[in-house]
Amino acid sequence: MMARADSVDIFSYFWAPLVAVGASYGGRVNAHISLSVLGASIVPQRPRLLCVIYKHNYTHQMVMRSGRFSVSLLAHDQLHLVPALGFVSGRQEDKMRNLEFFLTEAGDPVMAGCLGWAQCRVMDALDLGDATCFLAAVTARARLREGEPLWWFRVRPILPPEWLARWEAKLARNIEASLRLMRWPFQAEGP
Repeated sequence: MMARADSVDIFSYFWAPLVAVGASYGGRVNAHISLSVLGASIVPQRPRLLCVIYKHNYTHQMVMRSGRFSVSLLAHDQLHLVPALGFVSGRQEDKMRNLEFFLTEAGDPVMAGCLGWAQCRVMDALDLGDATCFLAAVTARARLREGEPLWWFRVRPILPPEWLARWEAKLARNIEASLRLMRWPFQAEGP
């Protein structure tokens, strides 16, 4: 069935599969849902990822301090991780407490049951205003199982209404916070 042209924002198609970006620092582990991780090299011997992490995410602080992170490619049957990792901040609570995960050799969390994972070391960072784009070398990786990844444009329409309401409320708060951090390049400078 075809969706109406106005029912899906065109930018929904530019998001990568849902992943959990994990990090550790100072004896704590954390992870958050991300739609912004993509491959940045075609050379198999030197894999790279670009990972955009919004500055309001606790994981951002951990990655900035540790210089590394993990990426768990979430499977279609891991939808339950969306509210657990995407609706609350690790600053307010230990959101990993009731989740199954293991640690990479570097100490970063990988979600149990994911399709595969990568351990990444930050090579460079670009300040995007409200976020940082990290260019990372993949230092270890593994495919754990077969399956279909979670794609946001497919998942969003099937989220339970209460999840969607919580997501929209969090998104509105994050957009408001991000607007204060971003400088729009086409906006005239004030006096």
